[in-house]
Amino acid sequence: MNEISSNGTYGWRGKVLRVNLTRGELHEEELSEDLKNGYIGGAGVNARLLYDALRDNIEVDPHSPENPLIFGFGILVGTSFPCTSRFTVTAKSPVTNIFGDSNAGGFFPVRIKQAGYDHIIIEGKSETPVALLIEKGKKPELIDAENLWGLDTYETDEKIHERFGDCESARIGPAGENLVTYANIFSGTKRVSCNGKTGMGCVMGSKKLKAIIVKSDGTVPVADKEKFDELAQQYRKVWGQGNALYAHKEYGSLMLIAQSGDQTRIQNQQERINQEQLAHYDIDELVDRYKVGQVSCYQCPVACTQKWKVPDGDYAGEMSDKLEFGHYTNMGPLLGLFDFPSLVHITDRINRLGMDCITFGWIVAMAMECYQRGIITEKDTDGIKLEWGNVEVISDLLDKVARREGFGKLLAENMPNILAKLPEAASPYGFHTKGLSFTYNCKQGIAMSLASSVATRGADHLKGHPFAAMIGLEEMLERVFGKGIPQEMLDHASPVAKGRVVWWSENYKMLMDSLGLCFIPVVGCDVFGDPIILFEEMGAMYQAATGKDPGTLFEATERAYQVEKCFNALLGITKKDDIRHGTRRGDDDPIHHPGMLQEYYHYRGCSQEGVPTRKRLEEIGLTDVAEDLARAGKLEEGTSPALNDLLAKG
Repeated sequence: MNEISSNGTYGWRGKVLRVNLTRGELHEEELSEDLKNGYIGGAGVNARLLYDALRDNIEVDPHSPENPLIFGFGILVGTSFPCTSRFTVTAKSPVTNIFGDSNAGGFFPVRIKQAGYDHIIIEGKSETPVALLIEKGKKPELIDAENLWGLDTYETDEKIHERFGDCESARIGPAGENLVTYANIFSGTKRVSCNGKTGMGCVMGSKKLKAIIVKSDGTVPVADKEKFDELAQQYRKVWGQGNALYAHKEYGSLMLIAQSGDQTRIQNQQERINQEQLAHYDIDELVDRYKVGQVSCYQCPVACTQKWKVPDGDYAGEMSDKLEFGHYTNMGPLLGLFDFPSLVHITDRINRLGMDCITFGWIVAMAMECYQRGIITEKDTDGIKLEWGNVEVISDLLDKVARREGFGKLLAENMPNILAKLPEAASPYGFHTKGLSFTYNCKQGIAMSLASSVATRGADHLKGHPFAAMIGLEEMLERVFGKGIPQEMLDHASPVAKGRVVWWSENYKMLMDSLGLCFIPVVGCDVFGDPIILFEEMGAMYQAATGKDPGTLFEATERAYQVEKCFNALLGITKKDDIRHGTRRGDDDPIHHPGMLQEYYHYRGCSQEGVPTRKRLEEIGLTDVAEDLARAGKLEEGTSPALNDLLAKG
């Protein structure tokens, strides 16, 4: 492969492609030095681009042509560094009506970077279905996509390959076309990925954009090739040959069934799974009987995506190449389903239709419990008997939701809107925070419970995954916060000192998402200690790629995350919105313990009502954002601790 001209930049390509679908216009812009230095790349730059686009129009409807859809490809994406093929899609979320983004991997982002772009900004709305075609060495263009409209995500990819040959695509299915609130964007052929949770596929469908197609190859140049190659070789060996990633290679994310499966709660979290039910998901049996292969993202030695095939029975021959722990948790036990072949069947259906398994699972679980309790009846459900574990019912609902037909039209909305249209008695059984459904047990993994409550995109497990506090990684936490950390910080069942870990973890994950580095191998090494990978280690990767001093990376991640939080603050998001809705099944929520929300706000530089402070924003160079919030009456003028006082010295 030939090295691509760097246009004087390394890691970054230096270009943003702006597409206006209303006018059918495309043009390139330079990626400014302020954005590079201040927000790194990928998710960080995306956050600032969205803020700037909507700062004066913050109440815009997420379905409006004025809501931009922004694709961001991290600094390391497209280079020879292993496990760096992640990209972020950002917009105002139709699920939550606040900040929304979603991260995925595969081959698609690599080809975009190799084609010469760091970001793509999609604006406006086409009158008819279109696709964006990007070919290396040619001007990007909009092409007619009428023949693709109505096809599922796999059929769409097949048709694209029939016409364009070897290429990569990011596309939507019927759910996105029909504006299902929680529709996803799917990408890739060899390794299928999805941008889920926040409805980015719905935003794409609202713009009548069926797909982005890219034909490209090459490599992205780096500043210090010798050092970069040395680091790449080091981590390729650690991630490909070490013990840290063994379970991911063998089982993919379903390895978590073995780690925490006995904590799974079933039927909308009414009770804990029993051993007989859990035995239906024995991962060694699943691998022996159903696994037929595995695939990797670009330049990844782990290959954690497993391919499954049902050998016999009602679904004999059916396959799924994108069945993750989220599918198992939210479309299996949560819905009372304890049958792996049936799970393969409905997983393939939801992926083809193009919508989020987590959100769909929680919404259907709520409806099933309401049906169980007599709060809704067959008169409300178009005659559908919402019985736990009925795969035919679940499959039927998938189709109805994707096409917004009958009862499915209601279930295609977000949890708060659905609950508002059901009897008041339904409200306790619909779990969500800021409109997004994802909850953790209040007695186990308490740090994650906090993280999912305060996440800027709503209840979530990947904006600030505090794994170090969940499993007691003392060496890692001492490197971050210094010697003498409270021992309760290491106890997953204690609420003490969890706020600071969640704050730091949000910035830590922001760095990965801005570099384009996959979370899985980094955490695998952190957990097994070979080596622990923190800001310093990722800073070495950044410096070798860009030639820039990594000393400002932590401040840049703080800046990027604060922009997300300030976007939400302009929309009136405060402490009241960081409290999850829905019954806790008798458990007390520890979020009000001083070591939880109170400590988090202190470290995040907010008031105790969750409002950003002028002091923190000005400290990190967001004076203009502070003024926006002040004019809107959304700024706290009080004090907050300086960043340098919150971390270990030296």
